[in-house]
Formats: sequence, C-alpha cells, structure tokens
Amino acid sequence: MIGLKDDFYIEELICNESFQQYCLGFSLEDQILWDEWIETIPHRKADFEEAKKIVNILNVKQGSRLIQIKELKEGIKNRNAFAEKIELNKEVKLNPKPSHLKYTVGVAAAVLAVLFLYFYLNPYSKDKDTADISELFSSGKSIRKTIVLSDGTVITLAKESTIKLDKSFDTGKRELWLTGEAFFDVKHDATHPFVVHTSFNDVSVLGTTFNIKAYPNSKITETSLIHGSVRVDSKNNPGHFVVLKPNQKVISSNQPERVNVSANKEYQVSSLQNDALTKQPVETKWIRSRLDIDDLPLSVIAQKLQNWYGIEVKIEDDEVKDYRYSGTFENETIVKTLEALQLSYPFKFEIKNNKITITK
Repeated sequence: MIGLKDDFYIEELICNESFQQYCLGFSLEDQILWDEWIETIPHRKADFEEAKKIVNILNVKQGSRLIQIKELKEGIKNRNAFAEKIELNKEVKLNPKPSHLKYTVGVAAAVLAVLFLYFYLNPYSKDKDTADISELFSSGKSIRKTIVLSDGTVITLAKESTIKLDKSFDTGKRELWLTGEAFFDVKHDATHPFVVHTSFNDVSVLGTTFNIKAYPNSKITETSLIHGSVRVDSKNNPGHFVVLKPNQKVISSNQPERVNVSANKEYQVSSLQNDALTKQPVETKWIRSRLDIDDLPLSVIAQKLQNWYGIEVKIEDDEVKDYRYSGTFENETIVKTLEALQLSYPFKFEIKNNKITITK
C-alpha cells in the first residue's frame, strides 16, 4: 500500500500523498502503516526523518495544507530548472558507492524543492535575514506608533505594521524593511541614502517626507511623496524604476515574480488627492493631527501628543509642565509639533530610546 521499496529517494517519499497525510496527522491508518514500515528498514530511518522534517517545514507556511502539498509537488517537478539556475550542473566529485550516491541525490533534490518553494513560490519571504537585523519595531494593535531612529529620522507606523533595521544602520547603512504602512520624515544625509525595502519595491531617498503602504495581503503597494524626491525600484523588473515629484504617488501591483507583469504596466503614477475640507493629502490623513489648544498647560499637551503619536513623552521639570499655550498646530510628526511649540515658549527636548524627555 505504501508503494515504496527500501531504496527510495527522499523526493519520492515527500511526494507520496499517503506520507504527506501521515506527516500532517490527517490519518491514523497512514500513521500506523508508515510507523510499521520504517521499523522494517532501520537503515533508512535518518532519511525518513529528514523527509518528515521537510514536509513539516513547508507546513509552517500560512494557508491551506492541501495547497501547500500541491505547491510542494510543483516545486519538486521544477527542481531541474531551478538547479540549472544555481549551476548545480557543474562537475562535482561524487562518492563512487551507488547506494550512497542515490541517497545523496535524493537529499539534494529535496533541499532544492524546499529552496524553490521558499524563494520562488513565496515572494514575501524575500526579506532580510534575521542575522542582519539589529532592531525590530512593531505597532501591534496601536493606531499609531512613532519611532525616532539614531540618525534623526522620524517614522510613524500605522496599525499592525513593522520595521526591521539593518544591523549596520547606526554606522551609516541606512536601510530598513517595512511591512504595513508608515510615514517617514527622513533626516537629510547626501552621503548615506535612506532605503526602504518592501516585498515588491525598494524606495531610495536622501532626505524627504513620504508615506508607504505595503501590507502583505494587499494587491497593491502605494508610495506617496510629500516633500523632496524618491526613487521606487521594481524587484519584479530589475532596472525599472520611477522617480516621484512632490505631491505624486505611485501604485504598483503586488504580483509575485512568477506572474509576468510588464515593466510599463507595473507602475501607475498620479497626483495626490487632497481632502476637500483640509486641503491636505488624503493618503496621509491617518498621520495628521490637528491640535487645537486654548490656554492649556504643556503637561496636558504632552499627554495629547503621546496618545496620538504613540511615543512616550515625559516632562522632567515641574516649571515646564505649567507652561501654557494657545493656538492651532497641524504637523506630520511629533518632532515638528514640539518644534512649533518651542517658538512661542522655549523649552528643550531630547529623544532617546524612543522616549521624548522635555526639560527647561
């Protein structure tokens, strides 16, 4: 019933539907059959366990298990083409023992299948290796969360969004990886470009303010430019890019590489849409805070800013807490709001470890 001899390849094993059901725990009958069978060939137990491990690794992916099994089969079917791409057809010195060679080829084919699925069928997996990540920030369920980076760049994350910083960020390699939506106010540095990586685009800037909306489950990615200049490079069509001007946005289709999208159809550039009432871009409405105050103490204002922007604000001097302000403030980031308040009644503020401290 199992249909395999004791000289099976690992790839044959992981393609066996009954074995897949056994690994995924769908069938008690299959579990008994496979357990009994492997006991009869103890010399192949290591290969058997390796095949189980591969099926279970692939099962970690989100989505239907039946779809995962189908993708697994498709990945193995295409492994020869993939092997050519990574030049595995070059001559190598092989173990002259036929049985060992057979098992080695089986393991290699299975590994190729995993690599094919991981890098080809799942475009969202093309993210920075965790070993190269120094810090990860997430907004979770919060409506907004503000992050101030070591270079002075201010990032406000929307709900359920994350950024991952390159481990060399503090030494000048200003790169990060975004999942979700974020508003960026990038500190200008002509010698160190600022690069935001998403699943389908790379956005490069020197110093500017812009918004990126790149949720994994969305069919599109939006990059909206407020000030400065940004360049959006395609990952699907290397060498193809667009440069945005202020008050422009680009919409790109989130199609994986296996779906052919021509370069000239990938990007749609248009002007930002202004709200009829505020005359401000609709694309950044989620980040804007209109702060109307009438003779309020700074302690109250600081609490309002903390609640809106999602960053801790602490006033260390009691005298400063009693500073009173009146007026209307509408800015993109909490830093600009504090700078505006400073103009009418001076105080100092310092940002360290994503905490704002206000002193006299």
